[in-house]
Amino acid sequence: MFRYIIPITLLTLLVSGCSGNEEAEVTKQAEENAVEEKQTVEKTDTKEVDLSEIIQAVIPTTLEEWKDVEPGLFALDYTLEHETSSWPQETRELSEEEKKELESVIAATGDTDTMFKALRYYFGSKVYTDLLDQQINYAAVMNEPYLPKPTKEFGANGNGEEVVPTKAFLLLDASSSMLLSVDGKQKMGIAKIAVKRFAKTLGEENEVSLYVYGHAGTQENKDKELSCTKIDEVYPLQNYNEKEFDTTVDEVAAKGWTPLAAAIETAHEASKDVEGPITVYIVSDGAETCDGDPVKAAEEFAQNNENRKVNIIGFNVDQKGEDQLKAVAEAGNGEYISADNSEELNNSIAEKWVIPSLIDTLHIRLSGPNGFAVSNAKYSIGQLSMKLSNAVNIESSRFREMIKVLVSEELITSEQEEELTEKVDQHKGQLKAINTQLRDEKNKEVDDEYERIHQNIDAWAQEIEKIRAEQ
Repeated sequence: MFRYIIPITLLTLLVSGCSGNEEAEVTKQAEENAVEEKQTVEKTDTKEVDLSEIIQAVIPTTLEEWKDVEPGLFALDYTLEHETSSWPQETRELSEEEKKELESVIAATGDTDTMFKALRYYFGSKVYTDLLDQQINYAAVMNEPYLPKPTKEFGANGNGEEVVPTKAFLLLDASSSMLLSVDGKQKMGIAKIAVKRFAKTLGEENEVSLYVYGHAGTQENKDKELSCTKIDEVYPLQNYNEKEFDTTVDEVAAKGWTPLAAAIETAHEASKDVEGPITVYIVSDGAETCDGDPVKAAEEFAQNNENRKVNIIGFNVDQKGEDQLKAVAEAGNGEYISADNSEELNNSIAEKWVIPSLIDTLHIRLSGPNGFAVSNAKYSIGQLSMKLSNAVNIESSRFREMIKVLVSEELITSEQEEELTEKVDQHKGQLKAINTQLRDEKNKEVDDEYERIHQNIDAWAQEIEKIRAEQ
């Protein structure tokens, strides 16, 4: 009897097991059918939606595409703090409008590529463009010392004999045109930095004086007389004192007209009783506007005296102004140098007229960027990169939440859920890889900039040492 009981029991278990599997399969199939039926009904009941914009939406796979990607229509109210948080952020509940939009898209297509584009089209992060612009345009600001190009004009003559120290009269144009900008920086600010550096180098071996003109009144006609007649010696001829000189320069404000001739005449009058070589250095961005004759004034200053010169730097000057300034320098037995931007101004000021002292050379060797500058720059890059990474995480989490909503509303099948989730993860990985590459490139730029500056300093110092050895 037992021999029959055992087979029957096994048969019962097998039948039960098969029934359980069949029931599970039937249940899953029923769920799939229910979703498909719901999608079919919604395709019938829902108003036809235009998918053209969604289909054309870009899923970024390159840096350029990522930088230009459009923000999601329903993600515009998320704050920067929300989108770049290092902690997961809760996704707000969908509004009725947002639900209807999603339902319409799902009802119109079963293609998961289009569905994923819809997630990006509606819920993509809005912060990528700004963050990527900051990272792409980030430039490490390192202390790059001013390197005056070496010459032999000061310090010794051709026979190796010491030359008589020169008295340096600096004339700084403070007319209203100096309020304009070059390379995003105000001309006056650039000129002040250049004049400070120039005076520091000259002051090692020469007495220095500073005159300003154009700093009185305004550019209006009613102030023309005041502006054209007021030329002030703001730093009297004396041994150079860096703190006093820099403070004086900082207080100069650009305001009015351009009395170039009167400025040269004033320096001429003040230097009549001064012995030794005298050179007037003029930094100006334009021609005479006060009806004077600067060519005649320069000629009279240098007349019959080879130890008196008028050197001029034309800073971002138009053709008419340059023609006049060249004539002024020629009449004053001097030189004219053109500078269109801040770098050219700094280099031009010293290119023809300055040789740094031993102290300056040593100081410049020690004043380049150090390891802390590199670390700080890379820290800033890392912070920007982290914000981008956090934004990718937040966006991906939002996409996953939206997929859960679609599942809970029975708008997509479990198979579609798996495909969409895989696309989200793939998208996240691509963006993070781009972010990492961008961060590494920026860090390399920092290293290259550090190396470039120090190579320039070393080459410059070696050239200076070579010139001294030849004297």
